[in-house]
Amino acid sequence: MDFTFIILNFSTLKLDKFLSANLEKQKLSSLTSVQERAIPAILEGRDCLAIAPTGTGKTEAYAIPIIQRLRTKVTADRLSVLVLLPTRELCIQTQQRISNLIEGMDLIIASFYGGGTYESQLELYPQAHMILATPGRLLDFLDQGNIDLKTIDTLVVDEFDQLLDLGFALDINKIINKLPAERQTIFSSATKTAEIEKIVRKKLNNPVEIIIDTALKKGQIEESVMYVDKNDKKSLLGHLLENRISRQAIVFTRTVQGVERIETALNRSGVSCLALYGDKSQQKREEIIAQFRRKEVRVLIATDLLARGVDFPDLEAIINYEVPDSPELYTHRIGRTGRSEADGKAFTFCDAEDNEKWIKLQLSLKRQIRIDDQHPYLLSWEKMLSSSQTNPRKGSSKSRKRR
Repeated sequence: MDFTFIILNFSTLKLDKFLSANLEKQKLSSLTSVQERAIPAILEGRDCLAIAPTGTGKTEAYAIPIIQRLRTKVTADRLSVLVLLPTRELCIQTQQRISNLIEGMDLIIASFYGGGTYESQLELYPQAHMILATPGRLLDFLDQGNIDLKTIDTLVVDEFDQLLDLGFALDINKIINKLPAERQTIFSSATKTAEIEKIVRKKLNNPVEIIIDTALKKGQIEESVMYVDKNDKKSLLGHLLENRISRQAIVFTRTVQGVERIETALNRSGVSCLALYGDKSQQKREEIIAQFRRKEVRVLIATDLLARGVDFPDLEAIINYEVPDSPELYTHRIGRTGRSEADGKAFTFCDAEDNEKWIKLQLSLKRQIRIDDQHPYLLSWEKMLSSSQTNPRKGSSKSRKRR
């Protein structure tokens, strides 16, 4: 069967009536490129490798055909599907997205991730048709004999590149070895690495490979850098929120202390905002993400806890309060905006001390980001040159201390 043809519209797929109705409720009608290619393959029971940029609908690309198959199975009343995810936030987000698709159906999802109590997470397991799990918590349950995976016939490894980045390769292998040999396996990732390619050769059986050009994503985000003195950053942030950003934005900063300082400044200015970082309890983090998704606040200030994977539809802008530490982090941060068909904006604040880091980051990205000098807090070149002359001595002193 040729999986390269284009279906274009969900109505042509002849899906379960509840699934079709739920897609309409979610205002999902046209398929994205990855969905056009992945859904027919997964419906056929083929192993699949889907590589596509963040925000192109990869979750629905595997969830829709899996739900369809669960609805038509003779042995539907058993645990059938396991989805592995890298973080608790992605587990929660994916559960919500799949729950929206199965509304009105007799399908049950159990979610296993760190931060929740064992008892509450195991409560749904005996009736569950699908498990969403982070590898660590799933292995905890397996090692304690709380669950078994002998009836799993579909495995999804979602955000595979991030799972590998976080060091879960051995855990994933342990989990796969506990699954039935006869199963369908789906790998979903934003990038294709040499390590993923190696695992694909070992673990997938004659897979359908779908690779969507990552260049499709870049044109949707208007990127710019704003040179600004460190002492003027809060004023520039207020200027952007008042004059250039009309809807919601995420502000990324390096430290918890930085998050709290920005939160205090925005509150004083009357801007509704919330702060998110790893020290907050799991329940509080979930509440904050839910409030922001419901658009109850305008600005979310966060550390890199949110740099990957978590989806906020229609997010207008992200702001890097400092230059990110790596090109990968920059790419993942700005990927919170400009999702699906929507346009987005990405502003990076660069002070004199960060200029050298910004130059190196652009070289690593192999592109030059546009300078936006149309703001009232533009850093003078005198300060830039002055800092450039003094920074080398500061840098070498710090380096010696670290050693």
